[in-house]
Amino acid sequence: MNVTIVGGGLTGLTAAYYLGRAKPDWTITLYEQAPRFGGKIQTQRVDDFVVELGPDSYLGRKTEMTDLVYDLGLGDTLVSNETGQAFVYDKGSIHPIPGGSIMGIPTEMMPFVKATLISWPGKLRAGLDYFKKPYQLDKNGDVSIGHFFQYHLGQEMMDKLIEPLLAGIYGGDIYKISLLSTFPHFIQVEQKYGNMVKGMMAAKMGHSKAGVTKAAKGAVAEGDVPRAGKGTMTDRQFESHEAKASQTASTNNSSNSSGHATNTSPHRQTSKVQADMASRKGTAAQSGMFRQLTGGLESVITAIVEAMPSNVSLHTSALVSDIRYTDGQYALDVVKQDSEDCNCNGQLASHENSNVELGLDMRTSSDDVTANADHVIICTPPATYNQWFKDDTGFDFLRSMEQSSCAIAIMAFDKSTFDGELKGSGLLITRNTDTPLTACTILNQKWPQTTPDDKIVLRVFIGKPGNDVVEHLNDEELSELAVKEIQRIMSFSTQPEWVRINRLIHCMPQYNVGHRAGITAVRKHVAENYPNLHLIGTPFDGIGIPDGVKQAKELIQSIVGSNEN
Repeated sequence: MNVTIVGGGLTGLTAAYYLGRAKPDWTITLYEQAPRFGGKIQTQRVDDFVVELGPDSYLGRKTEMTDLVYDLGLGDTLVSNETGQAFVYDKGSIHPIPGGSIMGIPTEMMPFVKATLISWPGKLRAGLDYFKKPYQLDKNGDVSIGHFFQYHLGQEMMDKLIEPLLAGIYGGDIYKISLLSTFPHFIQVEQKYGNMVKGMMAAKMGHSKAGVTKAAKGAVAEGDVPRAGKGTMTDRQFESHEAKASQTASTNNSSNSSGHATNTSPHRQTSKVQADMASRKGTAAQSGMFRQLTGGLESVITAIVEAMPSNVSLHTSALVSDIRYTDGQYALDVVKQDSEDCNCNGQLASHENSNVELGLDMRTSSDDVTANADHVIICTPPATYNQWFKDDTGFDFLRSMEQSSCAIAIMAFDKSTFDGELKGSGLLITRNTDTPLTACTILNQKWPQTTPDDKIVLRVFIGKPGNDVVEHLNDEELSELAVKEIQRIMSFSTQPEWVRINRLIHCMPQYNVGHRAGITAVRKHVAENYPNLHLIGTPFDGIGIPDGVKQAKELIQSIVGSNEN
């Protein structure tokens, strides 16, 4: 059986890894257009700093990524984020996010009453939700996030709290983003309890009855659990999950289907994990459940490439220009790019610097090829579908999917000369504030292991709907803009020692209203017309790192199950 995977981000690599292990007699080939694997995951080392140019962490309650980390022998490098109060900047003033809320929705009276972010008329309007009827959804049971919460909590709550918290996750227009495709739990809560405030208060009480610690409640209030305000773990739950993951990793490290040993001895890893559990019992609850690795997120990419089974062939700088289905088989035209190619069979040599472009030291012929496959797995952004199935309108929804742009500016300062005040783990910026910035994370306080003790690192996000500075300014101009604006917002004048810019153009698929219905129609069309064509990744069932891993693992389980004798 020949399987071709298109896309060498974490989702595609995960699919190749697990399929190669489950089916060692199959031939699996992965093509990545870029000169490196990992997609938006990019880790650089700058002196003694660990700098994430893409995502800086993942949501730990979605355990699929954590399971993969343990499976690769990296469990003892996992860390959770430090607890810290989060703030909102609105038109010249910085305010703490009210306590006792779930993703901005009040669940406790006194913290909300004392909050300085919302005016008294805004608070009274939000309180009227207690008497609101459920929102009238469209025929698909959908509504935009903005219209839903504006109806329930009023315009001020939308502008100052809900939008900064929720819109930032997807980087898009909150009045277009689908609630059904992003936060369906809110619809379920509303339908069950009649309104949002009553439902969130009930959810909060449910946490208490379940034995969630005070610290865990604080994590919920901080807004670190986006899907439902649900997902904090008690100490016992956390300990149980870690133990389970450790046991699974130990078994997998002892023997895998490809015959390759992973980097960490199972016995040594188990003892380390046990010691780590003992030292940080309850850390996940206290931290809000975000996870990072001491070597950066790209250490996962390096590890999975090195551990890839021998029946998997990996290629970088390989553009799949066309995909055709005829006579029960797929033909893929592969164009070798100008950069060097990688044909990585089995393990690669370990890389001292995680920013090394993986596998470029292993060259093959630069000739273009046509590859044949029984199964094709596509794990790429929606824009790539413009190259394939050109005459088939069944893919039009994917081709027309909007994608937002943003930029990340990471800047380092000398702590001894820094003249500003650093509050908590960072701040969100309201969309009505006159700045292209949307948020700032204080990395040395959120992820202290990434930063030398005598330094301060700010991670600044640039890019709002309707503001095109990210696409039109060059890197130097974006750096200057980011520094100037964050100096103004946080009231300091210290100049950074260095700045790193990563521009992410059209990188974030927008789950607009109707997304779920559109994706369902595409999948129905594919099932009826393209046997053994599998579509996963960010356009479909979640944009987060664990979402991609989950999609890959579930797909491989399905493929393997359907091909069992």
